[in-house]
Amino acid sequence: MRHAKLFRKIACFSGMFFLICTLTVIGTADNSLAARQFVRLGGSNPGGSWFIIAGGLSSLLNKNLTDVNVTPVATGGSADNNRQARKDGLDVWLTHSLTAYDNYHGTGLFEGKGEFKDYRMMFGVYESWHHFVVLDDSDIKSMSDLKGKRIAVGAAGSGAAVNSENILRALGLWDQLKAEHLTFDASGRALANGQVDAVSLSSAPMAAIVSVEASHKIRLIALTDKEIKTVMKKFPAYKKATMPAKVYKSWDKPYPCIAFQVYLAANQNVDAGVVSQMMGVLMDPANATFLGRVHRQLKTISPAFDGIEGLGIPLHPGAVKYYKEMGKSVPKKIMP
Repeated sequence: MRHAKLFRKIACFSGMFFLICTLTVIGTADNSLAARQFVRLGGSNPGGSWFIIAGGLSSLLNKNLTDVNVTPVATGGSADNNRQARKDGLDVWLTHSLTAYDNYHGTGLFEGKGEFKDYRMMFGVYESWHHFVVLDDSDIKSMSDLKGKRIAVGAAGSGAAVNSENILRALGLWDQLKAEHLTFDASGRALANGQVDAVSLSSAPMAAIVSVEASHKIRLIALTDKEIKTVMKKFPAYKKATMPAKVYKSWDKPYPCIAFQVYLAANQNVDAGVVSQMMGVLMDPANATFLGRVHRQLKTISPAFDGIEGLGIPLHPGAVKYYKEMGKSVPKKIMP
């Protein structure tokens, strides 16, 4: 009897100990979850470079940061990212320079919607090349040949769509062609199937066009120097650039084009420590090889202070924290 009572006491004590340990573990897990920072990173839709880039950046960040969880969000692209950012739908997002300028200052696409002063910049991701693609056997040889043709200009809400319209309007072609607002994947399929005559894209290489090349040879339609100057006069945020040969396997010569900077931006309410940690991972030379495998242009991540100064958008406090810790001087003009 004495042994039975002893066993019951031991069992009771063990049960209470187990319960206390269990509650402690649950409490610790809850506190850990509460301490974790969740970041929504806006990219683009499948078939687009930014869809791949957002996924790659998120994967690298989640691997290296234990208290930050980054979720890539499929979006329409630059314009959609900026619209969602205004509605607090994203914390960090990829953006074209012109769209960023319009959003912060309440101009262009955001005319009449007011300034978005929660906008902050992190760094320059890469120089984006806008290009026009046709199948190799197409009768389109120049920009003027696009008249009367069906052109896939990018999904509604994408930066590609905005840039396509800007360039084509500046050249007086927009109202003389049939613009099709298709996603990147759909654009590639439509070109391969002869449902559109050309595709107008921002960023290269574009996964959708690489897929087209698996069964078709392609050509790029270049703007003349005069046409590039005409576009830049109307849209000073753009610049002239040259896309290297062999970005696409079918195209073996340098391609003169309109270009602009792509940035990673963030809402100013995102914790400065989180932004600083993210930048520490993404700008670490040790991660350059991985980023280059995600997308070749991720090899060119840089502070891009000159471009940010031109946009007139302040840096995020977390970006300033990172740059100062790295011993880099930050221009006063873009201090938060």
